[in-house]
Amino acid sequence: MEEPGSGDARFDALFAGLEAQLDATSAADDDVAVEEIERAARSEVTLLDRLRGAARQPVVVEIADHGPVAGEVAEVGRDVVVLRADDGDWAIPPWGIAAVIGADDRSTPAEGIAGRLGFTAVARRWSMERSVVRVFRRGGAPLDGTIDRVGADHFDLAEHDPGVPRLPSEVRRSLAVPLAAITAVRRR
Repeated sequence: MEEPGSGDARFDALFAGLEAQLDATSAADDDVAVEEIERAARSEVTLLDRLRGAARQPVVVEIADHGPVAGEVAEVGRDVVVLRADDGDWAIPPWGIAAVIGADDRSTPAEGIAGRLGFTAVARRWSMERSVVRVFRRGGAPLDGTIDRVGADHFDLAEHDPGVPRLPSEVRRSLAVPLAAITAVRRR
């Protein structure tokens, strides 16, 4: 025969057990939700955001059809990263990046004017400074010269030897180089 109240105790124990299971399931669901939110946030991070987070830090960028360049992240715009390396400054568009070694997990989204400036803005600045550059291209030999003009999707390069300034007598030819073909531009 059952003692009075023992059925209540069993129900209380059953409900307590169910409540504990529900709490554990709810906590596990919360953990899954937090992980899913973190994954979704991570999916919004671009490689350039990670390079922006590595500002003033050394990284190695593998450039398509060229190889590795080690340098310090100097600037990152909307479609360009500028590295300061021992052999000069490198402007590298995202389509020229084959891999990055040393980029932190930190990321910084583009802000202000600097974050909106791009590859063409760097090319225009180097053109105005009359910098001698080496242009690395997909499937083509590097070109040496001075950027004369920058268009929306190309720039004009006055090809000449890298050790001489751009003088009309030194220019071998003028080329229109599509930006999409460029993997990197280095100035010394």
